Order: sequence, then C-alpha cells, then structure tokens
Amino acid sequence: MEFFEFAEVLATQEEIRNKMSIDHLPFFCEYIEAVDEAEELGRVVYFRHWGRFHIRRKNVMGGIRFSVPDCPNALTWTVTTGYPPHPEKIVLHATINRTEHDPEFIAATTELLVALKNGMERNINTESGQAQSRPFLMPDLRSNR
Repeated sequence: MEFFEFAEVLATQEEIRNKMSIDHLPFFCEYIEAVDEAEELGRVVYFRHWGRFHIRRKNVMGGIRFSVPDCPNALTWTVTTGYPPHPEKIVLHATINRTEHDPEFIAATTELLVALKNGMERNINTESGQAQSRPFLMPDLRSNR
C-alpha cells in the first residue's frame, strides 16, 4: 500500500537531509515519541501507535528515506523535493508490504504522515537559514493528454 502527503514547504534536498535526522524526528512528528541509542538493526524509535521499533535513515535522490526493518509491514517513508508529483513541495511517501490492511493500521499510518507533514510545515524553516531556491527541478514528463 502507498500513502502520500504534500507539505507546503520550500526546501532543498540538502536542507531536508540536514534537518531531518533520526534524533530530530520527534521535533517534526508528534507520533514519534522518543529516539534511543543504536542497536544491531538501527536506532530505536518509539511510535505512539505501535511501540518500540528500529529505524534507519538513508540519503536518496531529492532527500531521505526512513525504514523500519523490524516492522512486520516493512514500513518505509521518503521525504523528498524537486521531483514529480509536486516538485515545488515536500513529498512524503510511505509504503508497506501489503495490498490491504485493517482500517486501524491504515488510519495510524495516515496519521503518521499527516503529523510529519504538519511538523515539517511548522518547523522545517524555523532556524535562521531560510530555504534557498533549488538549482533545478526535474520536469514532469508525463503526458497530460
């Protein structure tokens, strides 16, 4: 399954990478309650809905990807900018390895992304350096015919 949210924030991929560390996730998302030390599978994170899991962070084109390696649903989400479907916004895209799931889990995953979106809109540009314009935007090459 896929989940999308779009944050009304102008930021570069470098700003996303610099500001969205694992340690800062609780600052950007109220559904991530705390972050602990690293263990074999990654840093420990406490989700309000699901409890204690491990989390990993990796740079990807346009931003970053977070993955939860011990999640039975293989939860992963990316935070990117500069690419379709909305190159002018921050795109939050989450996936799980199921085609269907119970409504409570779907609601919790949706709430996680909405909380991330809201936290980014409130906090990504709160430091002194405001977002700079991006050097390029990849054009949307899909046909609108």
